[in-house]
Amino acid sequence: MVASCGRAGGEDTGHEYMPDMAHSIAYEANYNSYYRNNTWGTEEDYRKMAEPRKPVANTIARGESVYHYEESERERAMAELNNAVTPANQEELDDILTRGGNLYNIYCAVCHGEEGNGNGPLYNNGDGPYPARPASFISDDFIKAGNSDGRFYHAIVYGKGVMQSHTDKLNPEERWEVIHYIRSLQGIKSGTAYDINAVGAVKVNVAPDTTAVEIEEPAHDEHAPH
Repeated sequence: MVASCGRAGGEDTGHEYMPDMAHSIAYEANYNSYYRNNTWGTEEDYRKMAEPRKPVANTIARGESVYHYEESERERAMAELNNAVTPANQEELDDILTRGGNLYNIYCAVCHGEEGNGNGPLYNNGDGPYPARPASFISDDFIKAGNSDGRFYHAIVYGKGVMQSHTDKLNPEERWEVIHYIRSLQGIKSGTAYDINAVGAVKVNVAPDTTAVEIEEPAHDEHAPH
């Protein structure tokens, strides 16, 4: 007698006729659905097929962008980068400052302080666990630098000193929103309103260090399509 099916019971898993009708043979990303009766190859072969893989070379994920500056090109980034989040009116700027303020308080204030003065809880006037005072964004050095958006952005991407990169915490748009908020803190310190008329009003040209960095291509907008 030939039996095509068998009822499962106890430690017996039973038998199935045409198991591919119940168990998909399609690969599902990040999920091991290997079933020995309808999959070609071994379980290890299947696992390698379904596990995460590196992106295809020279491709960019949807919604992502490429930062065109090496870590050593800080001066070039300072000279070429402007805030890519440009509000059209005061209402849009207020929304940006609200979002930027929330993000700043989550990721930045613990070191740089809620007022941007470099006296966050980790430093706490020298009584905190952080040995060195973080940068004060409302110092004359930062305020007089004018259009140093690239200075902030570059530090967020690569980190600065003991500060680690924050690219895994803030996406490109959020980084620019935080920079807007830092500008508003500088406005409070200097007694100047950071309103729609002040956005991008101050420009300072910083000459790139061409002796250290050979520029072989024209400037790229960090958000330009490719």
